Amino acid sequence: MDECGLHTTYAGDNYCIKPPPPDKGFQIHLGPSNYDNPEPQWIMQPGNEDVENFTATSGNTSDVYYYWRQYRMRPGTHHMILTSGGLDGHRIGGAQNLAYDNPEGGIIPDEDKDVGMKLAANTPLNINLHYINFTDKPILKEIWINVWYRDAADVKEAANEMYSFAPIDIPPGEHVVLRGVCPVQGDGRILTAYGHRHANNVRFSMWHEHGGMKDLIYEDYNWEDPLILQYSSVETNNPPDASKKMPGGWSGILNVANGDNMSFECEIINMSTKTFFGANEAKDDEMCIMIGDTVKTTVSNLCQYTTTQVTSSGQ
Repeated sequence: MDECGLHTTYAGDNYCIKPPPPDKGFQIHLGPSNYDNPEPQWIMQPGNEDVENFTATSGNTSDVYYYWRQYRMRPGTHHMILTSGGLDGHRIGGAQNLAYDNPEGGIIPDEDKDVGMKLAANTPLNINLHYINFTDKPILKEIWINVWYRDAADVKEAANEMYSFAPIDIPPGEHVVLRGVCPVQGDGRILTAYGHRHANNVRFSMWHEHGGMKDLIYEDYNWEDPLILQYSSVETNNPPDASKKMPGGWSGILNVANGDNMSFECEIINMSTKTFFGANEAKDDEMCIMIGDTVKTTVSNLCQYTTTQVTSSGQ
């Protein structure tokens, strides 16, 4: 944080990070070329909201493996989705927090020393960005992504993206719980997990279902700055406390087995006058998405979804 020594008139100068050395990785930077006179496309006026796609080319000129990714985004950036192969390509990373490292601080635990993701030379990339400005001043749209290489000789296992988007159809005035149950295919581990949602979500929870048991591995109540959990031998996560609406989840390595399920819930209250259907509108619509990384296993996105009405206020 605050590596670049920026002194602009916009919020978020401290999020700027320097790129890796050229032999260690590359940086994707989207933002103005001149902070004293930013191009209009990088300025968002108060009250505005939009979703944009940007293209880039990966900085590796030969095939590489990577794992550690650093994401930094100025305030007002609601999400960033990085895909390889263009707009409709394969998701290889993403963030909703303004500052997020995966893994934290670049420290790869012993059980993940052989984990990596392959990236072909000069891969076409797409960066999908959702910006919102609920302040009374213009904001600057800008992000930095650092991708750090791994020694190919160390990589034996590929990490996979876990991603499940629950269908949304919530009429005005309804208070519901959306639930998704997604089958686990293969024995392995869940490396990271978080829930993407909008301002009408009051709770996001995830469970690991196995052998007739159901372990709560993630619970959070903050849509704007969501909890992101990493499950490893070097991470200690706080347990959640629903009575105090304290976020938390599973601590330590999270093993899963073929035939298990990963399930998740979104509790949503539609206080608007329109039906929610899953649009990229932070206050006027809603989403319910389970996101994470896995290794030696995949979590299918062919899930079973249900919607339950909440009869009590539950707020």
